[in-house]
Amino acid sequence: MIDKYYNGVIEQVYNRVGKTERNIVMASYNNDFSIENLETIKRYQDKDDSVFFAWHEFGYRELTGAYEPFLDTICNMFRKYREGDFDTFLAECGVYELHKEVFRSYYETGICDREEGVLLNEVEYEQGRMTEAIAAMLKALAKTHPIVLVINRFQMASRSAFELVYALIRKPDKNIGLVLGVNESVGRWESIAEVWDGIVESLEDHSQLYHIGSSNRRRTELKEELALGEGYADNVYVDENYEESICKVANIVEFLDYDQAERYFQGVEHKIKFEDAQMEDSCKRKFYLLYARTSILLGELSKALELVSEATHMIPAENEFLYRSECDFLRATCYMYQGKLEKAEKYANLSYGRAMESEDAKQVFRAALLKVMAKMSGWYNIFFCVQDIPIEAELIEKLMQYGYWNHLAHIYIYAYDNHPKVVAKAYRSEAALFYFSKGVDLAKKIGNEQLVYDAYQKNIMLASTNGMNEIALLYSVRTYEFMKSRGDFHIGRLTSGIGYNLSAMGKNQIAEKYFERAIEIFYELRLPEDIAEVYYNRSLNYIMQEHYAEAEHDLLSAMKVIEKLHLNSLRVCNLSKLYALLALVGISQKDRFSCERYMLSCRQFLNYIVEKEKQNQHEEIIHDYAKCDDDMFLYTFAQALLNQHDGNLEEAYENFERAEHFLTRAEGNQFFSYRIFRRARMNLFKQMGRSQLYEREEELLRQHEEMCQEMAGSVQMDMLKEIDPGDESSSCRISDACIETLVKQEGLARDFQSTKRQMEFLSTWQKLIDVTNQKVPVMVQNAISCFINHFNLDCALYICYQDRNPNVLYNDTGRNMSPEILRGINRSIKEYPQGFAVSKIGEGFLEHQDMISYFGVDDVCSFAAVPFMKNGTLTSLLVTYVRMKDNWHGSIERYMLNEDDLNIYQLLFREMEYSINRIEAYEKAHEMNCKLQAAAVTDMLTGIYNRAGMYQQLGRMEEQLKGTATGRDIGLMFIDLDNFKHYNDTYGHDVGDLILKEMAVIFKEVSLGKGFVSRFGGDEFIIILKTNEKDALEKIAKDIYARINETEGFKKQIEEYLGHEITVDAGRLITCSIGIASAANVHSEDEINELIRRADDLLYTVKMGEKGHYKFL
Repeated sequence: MIDKYYNGVIEQVYNRVGKTERNIVMASYNNDFSIENLETIKRYQDKDDSVFFAWHEFGYRELTGAYEPFLDTICNMFRKYREGDFDTFLAECGVYELHKEVFRSYYETGICDREEGVLLNEVEYEQGRMTEAIAAMLKALAKTHPIVLVINRFQMASRSAFELVYALIRKPDKNIGLVLGVNESVGRWESIAEVWDGIVESLEDHSQLYHIGSSNRRRTELKEELALGEGYADNVYVDENYEESICKVANIVEFLDYDQAERYFQGVEHKIKFEDAQMEDSCKRKFYLLYARTSILLGELSKALELVSEATHMIPAENEFLYRSECDFLRATCYMYQGKLEKAEKYANLSYGRAMESEDAKQVFRAALLKVMAKMSGWYNIFFCVQDIPIEAELIEKLMQYGYWNHLAHIYIYAYDNHPKVVAKAYRSEAALFYFSKGVDLAKKIGNEQLVYDAYQKNIMLASTNGMNEIALLYSVRTYEFMKSRGDFHIGRLTSGIGYNLSAMGKNQIAEKYFERAIEIFYELRLPEDIAEVYYNRSLNYIMQEHYAEAEHDLLSAMKVIEKLHLNSLRVCNLSKLYALLALVGISQKDRFSCERYMLSCRQFLNYIVEKEKQNQHEEIIHDYAKCDDDMFLYTFAQALLNQHDGNLEEAYENFERAEHFLTRAEGNQFFSYRIFRRARMNLFKQMGRSQLYEREEELLRQHEEMCQEMAGSVQMDMLKEIDPGDESSSCRISDACIETLVKQEGLARDFQSTKRQMEFLSTWQKLIDVTNQKVPVMVQNAISCFINHFNLDCALYICYQDRNPNVLYNDTGRNMSPEILRGINRSIKEYPQGFAVSKIGEGFLEHQDMISYFGVDDVCSFAAVPFMKNGTLTSLLVTYVRMKDNWHGSIERYMLNEDDLNIYQLLFREMEYSINRIEAYEKAHEMNCKLQAAAVTDMLTGIYNRAGMYQQLGRMEEQLKGTATGRDIGLMFIDLDNFKHYNDTYGHDVGDLILKEMAVIFKEVSLGKGFVSRFGGDEFIIILKTNEKDALEKIAKDIYARINETEGFKKQIEEYLGHEITVDAGRLITCSIGIASAANVHSEDEINELIRRADDLLYTVKMGEKGHYKFL
C-alpha cells in the first residue's frame, strides 16, 4: 500500500505545480522504503515536457552534502535549459559577491574555491544570503521549467537543506514542487530540531503532511543498516576513504553548512581516538586544520585550539614553515575572538615570521592582515572598534590585489574616522567621513548589508557616547531604511538605541515607548541578552527622571540575565558600570547597605582598570570604548553621596571633586545623571555654608537645563515617523514573569550545551591522561595545556603532595611558588577542603581573598581551587583562574566560573590523580623489572654481562640478521686468568674478587665501541668483537697485556685494600692467556658457539705451554 500512496502524493504535486501556490508536501512512513522502483518515478523521469522532474534518495552509508540535492539540481537545469554565462545567471539571482566564486567553481569543477574568508561576526548573515541565493536560483529556473523534486529519507538531509526547504515554504513559489519522504523510524539531529519543527508546523497548517503507512521491511534490518552498522561513530556514518571524504567536507564548509561538517568531523575524531583509524599523516593534517577552521566559525574556540594543538604535533617535512604559519594563524584567530589580544598578537607575529620564511606571498599577506584585525578584535564587536588604527599602504594594495574587498571595507569603516570631531561632521554630510564613506560604498557594492548596518551602528554608538544624539538619531533612520527588510532583530536594536538617544535629549516619555517596543521584539525573538540591554538603557531613562526604584528593578533584571546566562558583560555596558549604577540608585533611596555592597563589587573591577590606566598612560592601548571614566565618575559620585549620608562632609567634598574630574572626561555619556549630580553638589555646599560654590553649581545647572530644553525642542520627530513604536498599552506589555521564564529557559539551554560539551571533553581528557609511555611531568603539561584551552582559562597551578611535601607539576601563573607561598596556599585551602569556584560577580569572592591574594586579587576575575584529600591529608591541588581583561566585549566565551565548573574540574582532576598514581606505580614496577632483568644477565661482581647476558646479546644480533643475505664479521677472545689461584690463596677471596673486577675493567675498556665482554664463569672471560681482521684483533690483545703490565699485578690496589705493603714474585704476577678465533659472514648463535669451542681449544694449548700470551686459530 505504501507504493500506492507514495505514487499518489507524487502525482498530486506533479499535476498541481505551476498552477497552485503551495506544492511542498511531506509523506511520512514507518520503517525504511526506497522509491527507486516507484511507477511515478519511472514515468516522470522519462517524460519530456516543460516540467523538470528529478528524484533523490539519501543513503544511510553516505556523507550528505550541503544543500543536497538542490545544488546539483540547479547545475543540471542550467546546463539543460539555459544558454549564456553562469556568472550572469548568478548576478541575476542576486548572489552575494563573496559567494559567486564558490558557486562558479562548484558548477565548473565540483570543487569549491573561495579566496576571501568568512568573518565570525558575519557567519549567520552569510548563511542566510547563501540560502536566499539558492532559493532565488531555483525560482529563476522554475519560471520557464517548473520543478518537481522527490526527496526520500529527507530526515538524512543536511541543516542547509532543511533551512532552504523552510525558506521555500515561508515564501512559496507555484513553480516549485517538493515531495519530502520521511522515515519516522530514523531520528533527526538535535541541532536541527527548531527548523524541523518549523517545517512540520508550516506543512500541518496547510494540510500538506501525509502519513502513508509502513513498509514491510523489518525494524531489525533497518537497525543493522543504520548506526549499528560498520563505519558509524556516534550515529554518524564515516566513510573510511578519508581523503575523498575530506574533500567533500571542504565543499560543505565553503557552502557554510558548519553543523553538517562538524558532525562528520566528530565521527572521524571518534575513530581516531577510540578505533585507531588508519589515516595518512597528510590527510590527518588536513582533517585537523579544516576541523579547527570550522570550529572557529561555529564559535567553538576552545575546541579549535585543541585541534590546532593536535595539528602542531604533526609537522610535515615539506613546507614546514608554511604549515607552522597556518597553525599559528588559526591559534591567533582563536585568541583574537576570545579577547586574549596579547596572545593573538604573539601568534599573529609568529605566523607572519614563518610565512616570511616559507616565502609564500599569500600566507605573508594573510598573516599581515591578521595582525591588523587583532588590533580591532576581529571586528567581532563594534564597541571595540573606536580608535583609529594605523594601516600601511602596502596592506591596502595587497587587499585590492587579492580581492579581499570585504576585509578592505571593514578596515575603511573601523580603522579610520573614529574621532568625535570627525563623526560630528556627519550631520552635514556623510561624505565628510572620507574613509567611512569609502567603506560603506564598498560594502554596498559587494552587497554586504550586514556591514552597512554595523557601520551605521558604530557611528550611532560613537555619536551617542559623545553626546551627539541628533547624529545618532540620523544614523538610526538611515540604518532603518537600509535594513527594514532584514528582519526584527536589527529593528529591535535600532528601537532600543533610539530610546536611549531620545532619553538623552529629554524626550523621556517617548523614549519609554521605544524601550517597551524593543522588549516586545526581543521577547518574540527569544533574545534575553538583548532584553537586558534594553533594561540597562531604560534604567538610565529612569535615573534621569529620579525614578530610582524602577531603575533599580531594571538594573537588577539586567544583572540577573548576566548571571543566568553566564555572560562577561552586556554588549553596551561592563559589570563595573552596572555595579556603580546600582550603588548610585541605592544611596539615592537612602539604602546605605545596598550602596556599600555594590560599591565593593564595583571596586573589585575598577582596581584593575585603574592600575592598567597607570601602566599604560603613555602607551597606545586598546580597551573598552568608555575607558574607565564613566565607571569612575559613577563610583566616586556614589561614594560622595554615601559620605554625605553619613555626615562626612569633607570626605564627600573630596569625592565630589574626584567625580567632577571624571565627569569632564566622560561628558556626553552622563546625560542621565548630570542634573542630579549638580543638585547633590549644591546640597553639599549648602550644608557646608559655601555660598560661592553653591552659586557656581546653580549657574552650571541653569545652563544645563537651558541646553536640555533647547535640545528637546530641536528634536525633529518627523525623521522618526517611519520607526513609530505605536501607542503604549499596558495590556500588551510583557510581564516580568514571562521574561524571567525566558531567561531561565535560555539559561538551562546554555547550561545543557555547556554540560554536553564538557562531557564530550572527557574522552579527550581520558586519552591525554591514560598513558604509560610518558613521564608524569610530560603528561601533566600536555593535559593541563589542553584543559586550559578547552575551558578558556588563563592560568593554572597544579601541585601533588608526597609525604606532605609539595611538588609543583604545572605553573603558568607567572608567580614564583616559594616554600613560604606554598605553605600559605596549603593553610588557606585546608579551610575549604571541598574546594570553591568564585568570581567577582558573585558573593563569595571576598571570602576567599586570602587564597586569591597569592595570585593577585586585582588581576583575578574568576578563581577555582580544587583540592583532593585522603584521610584528612592534602594529596593534590588544582588552582586555576581567569584574569581580568582589558576589554570585556572582545570575547564570545564566558569568564565567570561557578559551582558547575568546580564539579567538572573535580571529576577531571580526580582522574588526573589516579593516572599519576598509576604511572608512578608503573614506573616503579618497570624499574624493578628492569633491575631484575639486568640482574639475570649481569655478573653481580664485575658489572659486565654474565653468560646469560652474552647469549642474550647474541640472540639480538641473530634477530637483526634474519632475512639479510650477509652476516657479520666476528672476532672472539676466550680469556683465562693466570696466577689467579695464587692471589686467592695468599691474600684471600676478597682480593681475588678485586682482581676479577680490575681485569673486567681492562677488558671492558679495550672492547668499548668494538664489541662487548662477558664473564663466562670463574676466572674465564669472553670478548666478542665486530671484526675478523687479524691485525685489529692482535692490536687489542697486545693492548690487554700492556694494560695488565702497567698495574704491576695490581699491587697498589691490593695494598690500599689490605692496608699494608705486599711483595709478589715476578713469576706470580697476575696475567692472562687468550685464545683467538674469528670468522666472516656469521649469521647464527650456533656459529658463535663453534667459535667459542675453537677459541677454548686454542686457550688450552696456550695454558699447556708458556702462559701469559695469545694464540690465533
